[in-house]
Amino acid sequence: MSVACNEDTRGQPLRTREAGGGDVLGVGTLLAEIMREHGVEPPPQGELESVIREILEQPGHSFLLLEIEGVIAAMCALILSWSTWRASRVCELQDVVVSAPYRGRGYGRLLLEEAERTARAKGATLLFLSAESWNLPAHAFYRSLGLSEKASLYFERDLTPEG
Repeated sequence: MSVACNEDTRGQPLRTREAGGGDVLGVGTLLAEIMREHGVEPPPQGELESVIREILEQPGHSFLLLEIEGVIAAMCALILSWSTWRASRVCELQDVVVSAPYRGRGYGRLLLEEAERTARAKGATLLFLSAESWNLPAHAFYRSLGLSEKASLYFERDLTPEG
């Protein structure tokens, strides 16, 4: 489990760490917050918590948390897999979330810097993520961190019975 501690510019104690079973509610709360901001109604709380527990049990899949004075203020999911094109491990970031009261203070930058350190420590040679095409502030943020923009189209098919 990765743990890094320091302080923000106002002297508040910060800690980044990988989530454990006791973090299911906190992770679910942040995920529900970002879903609602993106116009998506989150699944029922029990279903979301069940999925988070399942994810936490999967090898190569983790949630990185940033805590401020014991409160989970930000998180992202790290998914390690193998790339045949790179012939190496790669890390996809998903669900990058900084809770609204903590935005604009550099916590997202700290979180993603720690995500990169964590991915490197686990042998990844590439870090990548996707952002909604309309989410221009996120695009600017990722560029400010030195991530390169790659053009591609994302395709999906709903496989649920309702789809």
